[in-house]
Amino acid sequence: MLLPHPGLGELRLLVPALSRIAGLDDATASGGRSVMLFDPPAALCGWALAQLGVNAQQLLVVYGREGARGAATLRRMLPSADLLWALEQALKSGHVGAVLTWLPQRLKAEALRRLQLAAQAHDGPVFLFREVEARAKPSAAPLRLLLQGAGIDRLSVRVLKRRGPPLTHPLELPLPRVLSERLRLRAEAKAKALAAVAAPQQQQHVEASW
Repeated sequence: MLLPHPGLGELRLLVPALSRIAGLDDATASGGRSVMLFDPPAALCGWALAQLGVNAQQLLVVYGREGARGAATLRRMLPSADLLWALEQALKSGHVGAVLTWLPQRLKAEALRRLQLAAQAHDGPVFLFREVEARAKPSAAPLRLLLQGAGIDRLSVRVLKRRGPPLTHPLELPLPRVLSERLRLRAEAKAKALAAVAAPQQQQHVEASW
């Protein structure tokens, strides 16, 4: 999954899969298997995940990004090479239900190929998040998606690569809501106000270009 920036709603997009693997009810969650997250760019909100049906106690987070936590935590962080090794070993272990990882930039093609081979042998989904600039680089992943925001609780998904015929038009998908109705209405009002301010400026730009 290629992102212009984290926090677009990529985790909410994966909630249906994550809730089946690490759900709140073990009887309906495939035994409540664990989910490993490598280098998430922000702290996870256990309350929001619980609202979406994901059991935060089944999540295991591994940090390697410098500056992601305080100075005391930095001493326990993994270098990028060790983080990739830990990711590969997790995929090979057979004890993880799903894996999510935010990959460092300028990752070597050899490292991506090794991760792809480990993912193919893994009994569960593997989601890799990368920067948009990686779109121009080759990838062994069988599915590549470009994610972009499409409004409040909506996400635009363009399929760049898949098995089968190409999909020319992007998909616009609704995301599970995490905001209360009051906060949602406030966010919608703010978005409309910003759009109203931007419209005259865009019109002036068009008139100036003429």
